[in-house]
Amino acid sequence: MRFTINQAIHAPREAVESAFVDPGFYAALGDMDALDPPEILSQGQRDPDVVDLVIRYKFVGHLSATVRLFLEPAKLSWIDHSTFHRKEHRIDFDMLAEHYPDKLRCHGTYRFVADPAEPALTHQVLNGDVKVIWPVAAALVERAIISGLTQHLVQEAALVERWSTRQLNR
Repeated sequence: MRFTINQAIHAPREAVESAFVDPGFYAALGDMDALDPPEILSQGQRDPDVVDLVIRYKFVGHLSATVRLFLEPAKLSWIDHSTFHRKEHRIDFDMLAEHYPDKLRCHGTYRFVADPAEPALTHQVLNGDVKVIWPVAAALVERAIISGLTQHLVQEAALVERWSTRQLNR
């Protein structure tokens, strides 16, 4: 299922992008409702403008009873392989489920778009594709994943805004 999510972040694009390569920012993601603090498995820089990140996420939020028929909440963790192309203001990602690798897959691109009318506003645009392979329930689980990603981006935006404000005031 293809999807697009557009999330406004009230911070300049450079500050927003800096958050996504700072391990300290990822530690702050543990303040989100549905996630344990992410674990950075590796971070490397191919050149000054390309950063690779591998991060483990673990879902600890609420799942509807219907979704729990198909997914065990304790087994909802995934590895996010991301490549940040700083000059292009783009992150390509591939999320691999740790416990359901043959049933769940999500990949796509985040773009960070500066608002020309308001320099302190960045649009984080996520274009992705989620694929669930489960008889009968695939569309239901795909919609639940997209809904969760949308909620995640709203909470993440607030954290990016706070993080960016602290960084700009240093």
